[in-house]
Amino acid sequence: MFDEMQASAFPEFLAAFWAEKGWETSVTENDDGTYLVAGDKDSGTRGLMGVRPDDGTEVDASEVEDFLAFCDKQGVDVRVMATLGRFTTGARTAADSEDIHLLDPNELANSVREEGVEEMVTEYTGGGGGGGGRLPSLPVSVPTGVPVIPILVAALVVAAAVFVGPTLLGSVPFVDELRAGSASGQPITALSLSDADAPTATVRWTAQPRDEIRNYTAPAGQTFVVVAFEATATGSEPVTIRDETVALAANGTFRSPQSFTNASTAFRAAQLPKQVPANGTARGIVVFQAPADFDGATLVERYGGPGLRFQRADDLSTDVASFRSS
Repeated sequence: MFDEMQASAFPEFLAAFWAEKGWETSVTENDDGTYLVAGDKDSGTRGLMGVRPDDGTEVDASEVEDFLAFCDKQGVDVRVMATLGRFTTGARTAADSEDIHLLDPNELANSVREEGVEEMVTEYTGGGGGGGGRLPSLPVSVPTGVPVIPILVAALVVAAAVFVGPTLLGSVPFVDELRAGSASGQPITALSLSDADAPTATVRWTAQPRDEIRNYTAPAGQTFVVVAFEATATGSEPVTIRDETVALAANGTFRSPQSFTNASTAFRAAQLPKQVPANGTARGIVVFQAPADFDGATLVERYGGPGLRFQRADDLSTDVASFRSS
């Protein structure tokens, strides 16, 4: 039934299938080719699907365990992993013991037949997707002019980002916003996934789009987004911030930190990874690449990160030279 469905259409189908069951859904694509389908019910039930869409995928026990750990951290009620590939025996054993539902093509086909929605599979087969876009609208009201990247409403933030107004600040932990120093004044926010009561580090930050950094020029149609930060460990354990800890959400895509060949010693020293000593502070710079006309961006801590609390800091400089002594 799913043999002809494109990998890019698979998470959209899953979101639509869940919507048929009364969920408000949103789809988030990660830059490693995986997806998250978030679901929210009026009752307050929270759901999350981790999606590996490629038909050659083999999901093992470690991935199930990682997904479970993230769901536990975020208070997810319904946990699902789906793939057009297969789950190993170890993955199924881990899922059975932890109450995670696994969906491969055979199990999905059975569910589709039981629900009587075979036409939905046809809708998402062959054309790369159904009628919706990759980033469906947020299932809540958002103030006019506020750009949105999907989240799961009801306080669940899933490796995603959102520009929120005051009506949502009570639901989303640690959201800061600034107007970027550019002609268009794009808003840039920072979003933490850490628990309010137990962040491992407080990260003061500022950001600025730039066409050039040192001897590097952004490609045509692109710009650099330079994020300067000062991180302070909140406890007696050191905290390491790595490239894989953070991403920049811009124009519907999560972007990893930019690497530079032949960078100067000072420039390399300013970039990640940065170890924040116990009860100490470390400063650094993270550079991302985004479309020159991006309509807003959010610095996010990826799931599995140490737990960061972001605080905007207008006194920080995005000049690499200011970090020579860090």
